[in-house]
Amino acid sequence: MTPSPDGYARPLHRRATARTIIACVLGVTATAAQAGLERMERPPGCDFAPGMEWPEMRELAAEITDIDADYVRREGELISARGNVQLFEQGRRLDTEFLEYDRATGVARTEGDTRLFDGDLLLHTDGGKYRLDEETGEFRRIDYLVQSVPARGSAGVGIQLAPHLHEFEDAEYTTCPIDNDSWWLRTRDLELDRERGIGVARNARIDFKGVPIAYTPYIHFPLDDRRQSGFLLPSAGVSSRHGVDISTPWYWNIAPNYDATFTPRVMTDRGVKLGTEFRYLQPRHEGVADIRYLPSDRVFGDDRHYVQWFHQSRLTSDLRFRLDAADASDSEYFRDFGGADRYSGSTPYLRRRADLTYNQPAYRLRTRIEDYQIIDPELRAQREPYQRLPQITLEAGEYLGRGLAWDLDTELVRFERSESDSLEPLGTRFDLNPTASWRFDTGGFFFEPSAGVRYTHYELDRRGEPGPESISRTVPRASIDTGLVFERPIQDGRRLQTLEPRIFYGYVPFVDQTDIPVFDTGEADFSFDNLFSLDRFVGADRVGDTHQLTTALTTRIFDEQTGQERMSLSAGQIRYFEDREVRRAPDGDPLTESRSDLALEGRVRIGDAWSGRGSILYNQDEGETTLTALSVSYSPSARARINVGYRQREAGNRSIDQTDVSVLWPVTPRIDAIGRWNYSLQEERDLELLAGLQYRSCCYGIRVVARRAYDFDETYDNSIYFQLTLDGLGRFDSGVDSLLSEGIAGYDALP
Repeated sequence: MTPSPDGYARPLHRRATARTIIACVLGVTATAAQAGLERMERPPGCDFAPGMEWPEMRELAAEITDIDADYVRREGELISARGNVQLFEQGRRLDTEFLEYDRATGVARTEGDTRLFDGDLLLHTDGGKYRLDEETGEFRRIDYLVQSVPARGSAGVGIQLAPHLHEFEDAEYTTCPIDNDSWWLRTRDLELDRERGIGVARNARIDFKGVPIAYTPYIHFPLDDRRQSGFLLPSAGVSSRHGVDISTPWYWNIAPNYDATFTPRVMTDRGVKLGTEFRYLQPRHEGVADIRYLPSDRVFGDDRHYVQWFHQSRLTSDLRFRLDAADASDSEYFRDFGGADRYSGSTPYLRRRADLTYNQPAYRLRTRIEDYQIIDPELRAQREPYQRLPQITLEAGEYLGRGLAWDLDTELVRFERSESDSLEPLGTRFDLNPTASWRFDTGGFFFEPSAGVRYTHYELDRRGEPGPESISRTVPRASIDTGLVFERPIQDGRRLQTLEPRIFYGYVPFVDQTDIPVFDTGEADFSFDNLFSLDRFVGADRVGDTHQLTTALTTRIFDEQTGQERMSLSAGQIRYFEDREVRRAPDGDPLTESRSDLALEGRVRIGDAWSGRGSILYNQDEGETTLTALSVSYSPSARARINVGYRQREAGNRSIDQTDVSVLWPVTPRIDAIGRWNYSLQEERDLELLAGLQYRSCCYGIRVVARRAYDFDETYDNSIYFQLTLDGLGRFDSGVDSLLSEGIAGYDALP
């Protein structure tokens, strides 16, 4: 080779290559863009780095470094290269104009335009110094791209303090594609700790469309799936019930199995409410404690609170303990805060329950203590639920082979009342309910007779009411369930249709039960499934007498290749041979109808977009429907859905007659319209109106929804909900997701 004037060796036919053992770690900023892990699917036309050619890597053995350059020189321990310098290591590549590496000190220095690539992160700098043996260094003027997130950003100065610990000054970060600056996280001091999975920013702000929308002197965020302490993004909204409503949660990762979230909630019309949720998880124990407190509610005029504790323990492999208890300060609490505090505004009561359950393959033994807090004043006026102090149940059963099986339901319970001035009786109830059955099933035909007897004994405290204090009741029952399944191919074998006739016969004799008080028993709502049941009541205080025959017919159509059910139509009715004299109220009139309502059910799916279902109960004697529930959905894509529903039920004071229409529909490739109209035909007024838009960009999403809802105090609550999602960083939310998920069937929070 001919020496060049500057002392560098000039290659003749190929670039000079220097091979030496250098344990150099160059992926120093691989965590800079890992702050946000929740990435949304980008709309079409949102390539993060269109036309980008990522540098090619080289397969090398460990501790081997290749250096290619126009000029390479080695003087003792000093290696210098310049002109199109390319340094390759296992999983890393460095391109620069000038490289100088001192093997004695372990310091490598680059000058000029420098690119570092580790297979995921591409880093552009103006050069820097690296101590390769200690994997520390300093670099200046940084621009980076990360494929996996994807994300990009820049910084004025970067310092590598340890292999997985980096500090950046004057840094910014975004998940928006190149040439799209919709939002930025900008901070003076950014620290990324990949080993702990923590990112910390000080004096940080979020700019959206060039406008600062949030500032914090300190923010703590995760770089991966591990939980980290710090502020979560706030939520905001406006409501006629609360005024301006702003919440700012702070998450505390106490330990891997403990955490807590503190949520101050500022409501301009009510005051400041503090919510605290504490979660714990142990090998044998787990639970959640939720406490919410609002001192001196300006509207209500007093302190408000809500407390809930859910806990469950695995005491042994077969023994479980479960606790679910809640308490609210007043009966109006859930009307004011139900949407945010787990319960709806129509919550009638809060349950306090503790269960101890012992499970075995053939039986389950449970001991329960249960109490209630009445929330609905109308429920208190009608009849407050009884306490169970305690309730012991045994559920057992076994398949004996050859179609034979037995089941046993047993209960021992003490009913108490908390109020001392009530004249309702108290008492202890023992209930024994064994059943034996045999089933013969060939696939196309089944025959199942069943027989049982129900024995119930009461020891009562009448508290001044007349009647016996010790009562026993024994009621036998028997049934036969049988049916056929016919099949035939249709549509040239692409579909399979079944025809399934079914007959159910049942008999329960009349036993006088007028002296038995009603502790926890109600009448079951009639539906298609009730056609094949002998139980007209839910609870042990009443056993309904019946002598009946049910006939039903079902036809189904299946896709032969996928097995998917395309259509199902069912019709059935009960024929009564005797009047049913047992009623929930002792003075209730017997049921004299000779037949039940005609029950019709159907489901249909046409293609992949159309689906519908319906239930109808028709009273042939009165010539009217007692229940109509119909719904049709059209969803050609995940972003497009129209639901139309109608529900009518005749039930005295609980009668309803409502329509419900909800829509999620794309207006443009990135804008969706959202709406819901729930209307009461019976009361001739709107129950809920929703109208809004959601916009999905390449790196953020926006939802704005206006809501008008009829409340239980016969007034309308008008609210505006706003949500801003910054991909990979977080979400500013005022409850839009839960509102739309409850209001629009099949809705999925995509943006």
